[in-house]
Amino acid sequence: MTNTYLSDLGLLIYALLIVAVALQVMLKRRPVGITLTWLLLIFALPLVGIICYQLFGERYLGRLRAKRARLMETKYKQSVHLFNRSPHVVKQSCSDVAEPLNQLTRRLLGLPILGGNQLTNFEDSLETLTQLTKDIQQAKSSIYMEFYIVQQGGLLDPLLTALAEAAQRKVSVYLLVDSVGSSEFLKSSASSQLLNAGVNVVEALHANPVRMLLQRIDLRLHRKIAAIDQQVAYTGSMNLVDPRFFNQQRGVGQWIDLMLRVEGPAALNLQAVVAYDIEMETGEALIEQLDLLSTTASVGQQRMQIMPSGPGIFGDHIIQLLLTSLYLAKKQIVLTSPYFVPDESLQMALVTAASRGVEVNLILPARNDSFLVRYASHSFYQQLLNAGVNIYKFNGGLLHTKSLLIDQQVALVGTVNLDMRSLWLNFEVTSIIDDKSYAEDLDRIMQHYLQQSTRINALAWRKRPIYRRLLENIIHIFSPLL
Repeated sequence: MTNTYLSDLGLLIYALLIVAVALQVMLKRRPVGITLTWLLLIFALPLVGIICYQLFGERYLGRLRAKRARLMETKYKQSVHLFNRSPHVVKQSCSDVAEPLNQLTRRLLGLPILGGNQLTNFEDSLETLTQLTKDIQQAKSSIYMEFYIVQQGGLLDPLLTALAEAAQRKVSVYLLVDSVGSSEFLKSSASSQLLNAGVNVVEALHANPVRMLLQRIDLRLHRKIAAIDQQVAYTGSMNLVDPRFFNQQRGVGQWIDLMLRVEGPAALNLQAVVAYDIEMETGEALIEQLDLLSTTASVGQQRMQIMPSGPGIFGDHIIQLLLTSLYLAKKQIVLTSPYFVPDESLQMALVTAASRGVEVNLILPARNDSFLVRYASHSFYQQLLNAGVNIYKFNGGLLHTKSLLIDQQVALVGTVNLDMRSLWLNFEVTSIIDDKSYAEDLDRIMQHYLQQSTRINALAWRKRPIYRRLLENIIHIFSPLL
């Protein structure tokens, strides 16, 4: 009798727990696909679903980070006020495509579009590392860097040596790296040598089993920024690695990246983003050490705006930026992403653009390093192909560039993948560039990618084996969680 009573009580508690977690899911206003996927997992596999939701379903920043974010909100607003006093703020209207993006970014984050920049694309990662090393060697006052992955070896070794030498000549050097992405580096002798030389190596979003109970461990620092002396900065898709030695065991070829070198006023904005992130981790007041009213001389005519995104102050505004860009397109969209698992709104924006006569070219890697993402991505193709979207599979390696070119006029370049993790969870950064000459150069790079790509035939794709379609559609159910 007692055993039966205890068994019934246990079942009742178990059922109440399932209902409680389901209510917890529904109380959060999320995209419908994410909510339904979580509910499906919780009711189909209750124990697995409940555990996974508690670990990964809520965007817990952690008590200390949340407190720092609240304290820094006033400081952020003060910084934005100073940025808007810069003589390089573009007063006149931007181009037809860029002006709505400019207004959106200013209303969401307050960050202005700045003129007076010289922008250079680096499509060869070895050239990027070589030039960045030279800029580090010439640094006079400060080097602030943040990367998801740092891996020594190859051309990274002289770059890390240059960082150590800069610290030894009293340059303020900070290297912020993600705890998960750079876990091997943080345990390496290279990291110890930098610390001994005076480089401030900072671990971002520290992950361990205990913290899993206090905050999500899959909230990751995915930004890639190197900023030097408030004058020069780099940002884009490249991790701080030599591609000849990185992830070769995955069998997908070398990673193909695009980095943007910025000279001029916009470099200060990028350095401020890194300073903000370091302060969030350490509490050290780095933003005050920057001269936010610096009258950086114009070194060019190109206009650029920064949009950081992620949990906290910066918010989920990247999805609004992408949707606005796609709906503004009148002639052409060229989009690259290594991981393509869009939400319903982005998928529909691409379909709608193609349906109204915009030429939509989607360039994706033929192979990537994630089995689940690959098949989830395939599940979106048929609707896109039916609408007239051109899907190209890049055969020259793992195309890791994240870019969007609208009407060969305005470009978005940054760290954001078209998947739910980048759009809703990770700390990312995107550059909005309103310049015809830059757009032409980015278009040249896109054409180079297309020359190494194979276009998917819509009819052949429709005839792929039924087992593949079944597998794709099963994984598609969980695509909002990937």
